[in-house]
Amino acid sequence: MPNTPSSSSQYVLAAIKYIQFNYSHDISVDDIAKAVGVSRSHLYRVFMSNVGQSPIDYLTGYRISEACSLLKNTGLSIAEIAVSVGFFDQFYFSRVFKKVKGVPPSKYLAALEKDPQLGLV
Repeated sequence: MPNTPSSSSQYVLAAIKYIQFNYSHDISVDDIAKAVGVSRSHLYRVFMSNVGQSPIDYLTGYRISEACSLLKNTGLSIAEIAVSVGFFDQFYFSRVFKKVKGVPPSKYLAALEKDPQLGLV
């Protein structure tokens, strides 16, 4: 099968769909590659060329954006949100959240409580 842009973008779309359905579980890049039917290195290459970031960075970003949505729209605790978006260590979740958003989840939540329009900080 030739490596045409359409076939590589199909892999990326399938990988993104897999991430969207499974982000709340403990999934790895190997799991994503296996689900899509390509090697881990090939998945990395097609992701970088089509999305501009690695599969793991995409997964992390997706998890954090889902966490932001939960922080904004639910009364769940930060620990509950961490688990529901696939982080099983609240402190690791807080570190990753801060790295992605620039503030820890507690500050993000406090800012939302002050100004509910902040949705996308």
